[in-house]
Order: sequence, then C-alpha cells, then structure tokens
Amino acid sequence: MNDLTQKLIVALVLVPILLSIFRGAKDMGIAATAICVALFFANLDKFSRFKGGAGGIEAELRTAVNEAYAAIEQLKELGLSLSSPIVDELAVSGRMLQYIHLKYKLARVAKIAETLKKLGASEKEIEEVCSIIYERVTNDHMRRVLHSLRSSNPGKESLFEGLEDGKMDGWDKSKLEKFIKDSGLKKSEQTEEWIRDLDYFLKNRKLRREEQWQS
Repeated sequence: MNDLTQKLIVALVLVPILLSIFRGAKDMGIAATAICVALFFANLDKFSRFKGGAGGIEAELRTAVNEAYAAIEQLKELGLSLSSPIVDELAVSGRMLQYIHLKYKLARVAKIAETLKKLGASEKEIEEVCSIIYERVTNDHMRRVLHSLRSSNPGKESLFEGLEDGKMDGWDKSKLEKFIKDSGLKKSEQTEEWIRDLDYFLKNRKLRREEQWQS
C-alpha cells in the first residue's frame, strides 16, 4: 500500500468517525460508507479474485459493511470514554470549592481501560496508559499510612523526614512493612484502617472508604 493510499484511508476513516461521535447517529451512515471505501482501497489487490463472481462480491462487501459498522461502534465507544473526563473537568473548571470526586475519576479510567481491552489492547499497554493515576492514588494511600504512623509514634518523627516533600513516594507494600518492622513502629487502629485501604486499592483499583477521599 503506497503512502498516498494510506493517507486517503486515514482521512476517509477519521473525519466521519469524529462527526459521528460529536453529532450523533445520523452521521453513522456516512462513517460506515467512508470505512467501506477505505477498506476497498486497502484491499484493491485482492479484488481480482472476484471477477465473474457477483455472488462472491456481494458476500464480501456485506462482510466489509458489517465490519465497518462494528469498527465505528468500537471507536465511538472509545471516543465517548475519552471525552467524558474532559467534559467533567470543563464542568468544574474555574468554580471555587468544586471538584470531581476521586471515585468518579477512577470509574472513568476503568471505563477507558475496559474499552481499550475490547479494542484488543494488551494488559501491559492498558497498564501503561492508566499507570499515572494509579501510581498517584497509591502514593496518596501510602502517605496516609505514614502520616498515621508518625502520629502514633511520638519521638520518632525524624524517621519520617521528607514525607511532605514526596521523598517516600513510590514505596511498595513490602518496603512499607520493612520500614515499620526495622523502625519498631507501633500501628494504631487508624493506621491499620489505612493499610486495609491501601491493600484494597492495590487489589481492586477502587476506594475502600470513599468518604475519606472527599477532598
């Protein structure tokens, strides 16, 4: 496939799909037709085998149309998943004391991950896309555990030097447990709760106690 054909296919596919996402179902037919044309250009070298076989051509084109509609639905779903967080941010932008609750942000990311999986993305690829928010929320959980430990162990504040500056960000559960053991730290009931919250998030990518994350 030459470069000109590739560019034509991209133009034929992307523009109508964007129209269908933002203008609704009435443009779905345009997008489907465009993808069919793109598929035709992409497979020109294969059409010679249909000479003299109208029935075969009809069957092949019907398959192409069905695949085109399926592709549109998948791409539309991805477009909607990606658009939702943007609209959320626009809705609260510039409004004092208004924010999007962390649980909704995580729900949006989970939806994007689900859509990417349907489109054939690997677990590694999905993890890379979502890693930033998951790492940030993991660090937030870890900080709450460490803050609770510091409060529960008066006289050992020096062990937590750099906590406010993010020097302990990036710790995993094993490093936290080693720090607690090696430092002889006591865990209060509140500390235990935050550790349970951390474990829950690492396993489920959801908040265990949503009310604790309202700001």
